[in-house]
Amino acid sequence: MCVIHVCSVLLFLSGLAHAQTVTVVQLNLSYDEVYSLELNSTVEYIVDFTTPKLGLICRVWYGCVARGGDVSQPVLVTTRQRAGAETWQLPYEVNRRKLFELERTLCPDDSAAWTEEPPVGDRRSWYSLHMSTFNSGSVMVSVRVSLPPVWRLEGPTTVTATQFAPRVLHYKFGPDETRVRLIVSSNSELCATLSVQNYTCPIAQTIEATEISTEPRLTMMRSGAMSIARQQYPSGFYIVLVVSPSDEECIGTKAPPPAEMLWEASLSLAESYPAETPAKINTPVRRKEFRVFVEGAISRTQYVIAAISTLALFLGFYVVFGVLVVAQRWPRFARYVAPKAVLAQTPTGDAGAEEGNSGAANNFSTTTQGTRRLSTDTYDRNDDSDSEDEETTNVSNTEPRNNQGPMNIHQTNGASPQDPNQITSDQVQGPFGLPARLRLAALAKRRDRTLRARSDRYLYMLYTVAVFYALPVIQFVIAFQVVMNVSGSLDICYYNFLCAHPAGALSDFNHVFSNLGYLLLGALFMLQVRRRRARRRRQPRDEEYGIPAHYGLLSALGAGMMVVALLSASYHVCPNRLNFQFDTAFMYVLAVLSMVKIYQARHPDVNARAHATFGVLAVIIAFVVWGVLGGGPLFWGIFTVIHVFTFLLLSLRIYYLGQLRFEKEALAAAASEVRRDLRPLYGARLVILVIANAINWLFAIYGLVSQGSDFASHILQVLLGNTLMYMVFYLAMKVVQGERVRWYAWAFLVGAAVTWVPALYFFISGSTDWSTTPAASRHKNHECKVIEFYDSHDLWHMLSAVALYLSFNTMLTWDDGLSAVKRTEIAVF
Repeated sequence: MCVIHVCSVLLFLSGLAHAQTVTVVQLNLSYDEVYSLELNSTVEYIVDFTTPKLGLICRVWYGCVARGGDVSQPVLVTTRQRAGAETWQLPYEVNRRKLFELERTLCPDDSAAWTEEPPVGDRRSWYSLHMSTFNSGSVMVSVRVSLPPVWRLEGPTTVTATQFAPRVLHYKFGPDETRVRLIVSSNSELCATLSVQNYTCPIAQTIEATEISTEPRLTMMRSGAMSIARQQYPSGFYIVLVVSPSDEECIGTKAPPPAEMLWEASLSLAESYPAETPAKINTPVRRKEFRVFVEGAISRTQYVIAAISTLALFLGFYVVFGVLVVAQRWPRFARYVAPKAVLAQTPTGDAGAEEGNSGAANNFSTTTQGTRRLSTDTYDRNDDSDSEDEETTNVSNTEPRNNQGPMNIHQTNGASPQDPNQITSDQVQGPFGLPARLRLAALAKRRDRTLRARSDRYLYMLYTVAVFYALPVIQFVIAFQVVMNVSGSLDICYYNFLCAHPAGALSDFNHVFSNLGYLLLGALFMLQVRRRRARRRRQPRDEEYGIPAHYGLLSALGAGMMVVALLSASYHVCPNRLNFQFDTAFMYVLAVLSMVKIYQARHPDVNARAHATFGVLAVIIAFVVWGVLGGGPLFWGIFTVIHVFTFLLLSLRIYYLGQLRFEKEALAAAASEVRRDLRPLYGARLVILVIANAINWLFAIYGLVSQGSDFASHILQVLLGNTLMYMVFYLAMKVVQGERVRWYAWAFLVGAAVTWVPALYFFISGSTDWSTTPAASRHKNHECKVIEFYDSHDLWHMLSAVALYLSFNTMLTWDDGLSAVKRTEIAVF
């Protein structure tokens, strides 16, 4: 215990002795002059600077040349003002480099909260610098105080900053300004931080200080912008530009290690020193030029105009739909749009045409209809449904099944076995008892009630998946928005800062609101499908004519559009790498459901079930999450193998109408048939499958070679490419088969094609890129393109919504010309 007391006394006496030997030199210096002062552990300086006018802003530069000193014994410089005090040191280390030069902007006097008014005779800016060091050797310190060339930002201004000399500007709101946009640009690729701070003291002028503050900030290379409200900064705000010590944060890759050298002097230090002071220039200065300007934000009137214009655009489709519905009551117009269809027989045996059309008469015999409806012979092998809605009619048909396949070949066309007109090439069979000429009647054996129940399950399952998927998504993105607001880091959300208009709690209202088209047009399409379904219920059609209706699957497409609106809007609350799959998840759903719908039109009995389809979608989304968060060569290799072989196996299933089972006996039977007859049984089907496999292999190879970080977009391209290819094939086969396509279906198709082209252009041009760093993403930021409110991605939202709506209407109507055609005459492709 005595030892501790003795040590304490010795330390006190040592400090007292040191204090008694320190010489304090006080100087009163002028502006814009370089003063060289020599310091050591026995000499300290107090340097006063007085300006003739209150409120002038001062910029202090100082540098030193060490003679035996290091970072552990730096020169400490403390500035004392009316607004507060700050301390800096020289030399200091940044990014494993030792710097010997520093420049800072001092706080304005009026940025402090005055406890009392200064005396009338003392209304001048005043501050002093206290310089000291514990270094026993001599250290030469150079000091210069000057006024900044630009302080108040009133117009476009160009300033230059370096790593050791950040730049600070001040903007004060005009009397009529409630919100402004700050825009900073540069031709240099050097990484920098743009920070907006309240008009208080101290000013954060280092990367570390800005990161621990809650003020808005972002990294930038060539572009940076912010929207700033007067309510947040009533006295105006500082604009702080800091050049980063390396580009690692902006480019996303680790910068090469610096050379082991000391920054004993930089270029500007050499220019500022007297001629007799030596300076060693070893490393180029990181110097960046910025162009800064502030402009007024758009007014509330412009918000209202943009919102009303968008709403009117999409409500216009409702008006057109309503006009067409009313116009169908006019007989002369109805003649061109109402489909000619064969109605179901009434109990009295009468049949007529739908909606006043006296077109095709129902010549189909009751006996034939009963034979088809009572038959349980179907290509569908998944006949183990547990739903009462899929319950089939009690079998009164005692005809045995054909041992060669799942159905009697003479029932292929829905005619009786005694019909001599059906003993044609249809009886030529391939593997699994498949007929050589496929007709829809062979693949539409199930009752409409069964098919309707299966189709409706797509809609119910989509609702279920949407609820369980969307609720966590909304919670997740709201948390992102809160974190961004609290932390102040604008790098969290990938906005187009040059065209991001805030509203309420939303930082980017326009990108959220532009999804309105998906919502309104999806609802309109569901309304159209519901109207058709109600009309079919009022006037049932003969089940032996036309394409079986699948209204549940069609409604699922409209509902999927509405969910896309919700999820895309949620994603744009705070778009980033972690939640990008929210924006695309239901685009995958729409692409897959579109392919299922096209396939279902000609293969109603053997189409995929809803649970299997959504199971495949779940696997796709799991791969998307893996690819976005993980990726790498291993992932791309596994995905490429799975992509190629899955599509190959799926092609075999499609070619053999789902009859091919990947079992030893089934594969042997298929191989035996191929050996006996090398000619393909279904030429057109084989051609499209070969083309589809070639395209998918190209997609797979491209992904494997490029291994891009945006895997979610790669999957979307694959699915949309396959959907487009299938639509083209379906239409081409309709033309080849001589099937009639009504004029309004062609109109929808042309409208969809005309809309898809600019929509995809705006999608590719983009305004952000979440797959790269926030600073690099801002290279794609651009000014608003339409009514100063919408950018290219907003236009993608609106145009793609219209294109999807018209595409779905094409699929809804392109088979209307077959309403009065027997299913025994409708080709399967």
